[in-house]
Amino acid sequence: MAPPLLTLSNIALTFGSTPLLEEANLMLYPRERLCLVGRNGSGKSTLMKIAAGIVEPDAGERFVKPGVSWRYLPQEPDLSP
Repeated sequence: MAPPLLTLSNIALTFGSTPLLEEANLMLYPRERLCLVGRNGSGKSTLMKIAAGIVEPDAGERFVKPGVSWRYLPQEPDLSP
C-alpha cells in the first residue's frame, strides 16, 4: 500500500474551556475520498482547516507527504471581485 498523503495524529484543539477535538486521528491515502458528517459545531470544518494547515492544533502532529499540496475552500467563500 502507498504511504498516506496526510496524517493527523492525536490532534487536540480547545476553544475557551470547551474541547472541540481530543486525540483525533486521520490518515488519507491516494485515491481515497473523505466525507465528514456530524452536527453543527462538532469540529468538521476545524478538522479540515487543521488538515490544510490553516489552523494550528493545541497538540498532536500533522504530516503531509512531501510534494503534496492542499487547498481549502471555505463553506461560504468570498467571491466578490
